[in-house]
Amino acid sequence: MDVANSLGMYHSYRSILNAAPADRNHTNKMRSAETHSAPCGAASRRVPGLLFAAMLTLQLSCQSIAPPASLDTPAPTAPTYTPLDIPPLTPSVTYQLQPNLWRDVRQSFELPHELHQRRVAQELRWLREHPNYLMRLHPRLQRYLGYIHTRVRARGLPGELALLPIVESALDPYAFSPEGAAGLWQFMPATGRRFGLRRDWWYDGRRDPVAATEAALDYLQLLHRRFGDWSLALAAYNAGEGTVQRAQRRGPAGASYWDLPLPRETRAYVPRLLALSALVTDPAAYGITLPVVVPGIPFSIVSTDTQIDIAVAAEHLEVGLDTLYGWNPALNQWATPPSGPHRLMVPGGQLNDFEQKLASIPMEQRVHWTRIQVSSGDTLSELARRHRTDVSSLKKANNLRGNTIRIGQALYIPSSTRGLDNYPPARRAAGATYVVRQGDSLWSISRAHGVSTLGLMKANHVGPKELLKVGQRLRIPGGREKVIRTVNYGVRPGDSLSKIAARFNVRVSDIASWNQLNVDRYLKPGQSLKLFVDVSAAD
Repeated sequence: MDVANSLGMYHSYRSILNAAPADRNHTNKMRSAETHSAPCGAASRRVPGLLFAAMLTLQLSCQSIAPPASLDTPAPTAPTYTPLDIPPLTPSVTYQLQPNLWRDVRQSFELPHELHQRRVAQELRWLREHPNYLMRLHPRLQRYLGYIHTRVRARGLPGELALLPIVESALDPYAFSPEGAAGLWQFMPATGRRFGLRRDWWYDGRRDPVAATEAALDYLQLLHRRFGDWSLALAAYNAGEGTVQRAQRRGPAGASYWDLPLPRETRAYVPRLLALSALVTDPAAYGITLPVVVPGIPFSIVSTDTQIDIAVAAEHLEVGLDTLYGWNPALNQWATPPSGPHRLMVPGGQLNDFEQKLASIPMEQRVHWTRIQVSSGDTLSELARRHRTDVSSLKKANNLRGNTIRIGQALYIPSSTRGLDNYPPARRAAGATYVVRQGDSLWSISRAHGVSTLGLMKANHVGPKELLKVGQRLRIPGGREKVIRTVNYGVRPGDSLSKIAARFNVRVSDIASWNQLNVDRYLKPGQSLKLFVDVSAAD
């Protein structure tokens, strides 16, 4: 779905912003207009489970076999916050919405929309001037808004919060910022870990609409308890708690959000949500027609009980493989993660039927296992790379405490039922795989392989300040069909055409042509450039 041009106008309206303080732990500082597999958020940065317990007898021939009994894995480490007492999310939960979803959403609003504030008026003016903005988001609104709304209301929170992912990511679970934020709610890696969003070779919880929604609402409630005001809580979600606390110390005693010396981006963030809420409250007053969003949740959350090959699940659920991946954007590989979450989002509402179909799959057919014999020169990392799995899964499957293996040793390898090229993540990952070595950095690896640093970050969902681990595997983007999207970029201090070209992997001459620039003239901070970027590296 190409919504870039319209979304680009919206996001570029605020993309020319100064960088926020260095402690910002949750929000990025650059806004780009990208779609589907790339960042689409406005004024924000840029997707947990039961244990794998299938215990079956191992066969000794090189064939598909059941997993060994040693594959049990410990429960994920508990998050570092105290979960709030909210209704649990279970696959069998039933959602009830009024016949009109927008009516139900607006009836849940509780916050003052501050229409007298100049910044809110500015945001409303933009929405009025771009009446098709929400229309272009219609498929994503239909897919996610009803679900997010029910989770917000289950906690008794202001209904306006259900609209926050529109501001954050344009409801794109694949949205990814140059600063490393990802998913509908734009979690930075550190903040995601803080709120229990696991991120590993198999799975990125920041892109999981279910897990990320729970984590985001946990975070917002924590911030509201800390600051006692929803405007300040939202500002802290955008800029970081430390930024808001310092603004309070610098500002007048008892100052509200509207009077605090906050970063420019954060000063626009809350008004953007309030303006959007005001529009939903009375669209006719602004000459806007809201897209028709059919009430109800268009998917079921189905328990898988164990790890399962996505191709096997798709076949038994009678859902296309690409379709199933599309509904489960957190999946990075050919199977669900060994340690959970053991669930899938499946389009449609036949929950009992779906669960019965998955329950009927014999354990030995859920994931195929192959017995191999270690040869000279083999290492766990090389075997993992060769068989498209990770070292951690190999060690757990074979009850290995260290990384040492010996020639002639028998190992059991999880393997896909189809050729890996049939799985969307493998198709997106076309290109080389690189194992990180001592002293490597994103910059050095990108230069060594002739790709942009931004492309490398997007392909691996890592941020610019993340430390790479020796032995970590990175995908080197390349060899795939290009997907071009429009990016509206605000020039920053110190930028040059060559720096911008390197960042987005485009040519200086192209930037000049697209924007009718003289390459011999200097760029000015705040100047807006239109770029046509290959975003196919983004998951």
